[in-house]
Amino acid sequence: MQTVIRSARHDDAARIAVLATQVWLHTYATEGISAGIADYTRSELTPDKYLAIQNDALAHIWVAERSAHLIGFAVLNMGVPCPTRASTLAELQTLYVQAHFVRQGVGRQLMSVAEKRAFDLAGMPLWLTVNAHNAQAIGFYMHQGYTKQGTTDFVLGDQRHENLVLIGRTPPCT
Repeated sequence: MQTVIRSARHDDAARIAVLATQVWLHTYATEGISAGIADYTRSELTPDKYLAIQNDALAHIWVAERSAHLIGFAVLNMGVPCPTRASTLAELQTLYVQAHFVRQGVGRQLMSVAEKRAFDLAGMPLWLTVNAHNAQAIGFYMHQGYTKQGTTDFVLGDQRHENLVLIGRTPPCT
């Protein structure tokens, strides 16, 4: 089956929110669902939040579909300084692929469109954060040429989750 990558539409917001919740829980709820995790997913991974991103002139969302089913999405956020390298302002805020479709090229396709947009708009590489315990995602990013620049914490209630800060390749010379 062919994967179609396209810009998100407003009617995608509910599906994006559900997929985000599923992937986020798989990453962060490794010990079950705490009150903090429940509160976060209910307040932050909502259709309204994804509609707001779609309406933000400095952000863009792409979705990956197969047979009209959403299987992944990426969010690019321009103008966000990298916490370890201020000259890079293009954040790959989110790159989520449903577990059933990992290792099928979906993440690479989504990353490629985000990288191209960042290069076209600002001539700079993407930066991102990834959970320090997510070996599969870290391996994916490293395989794509991303390098570790430092660490930062994702704070959820009274818990800190270490995230790696990674930066992509420098834009090609033209």
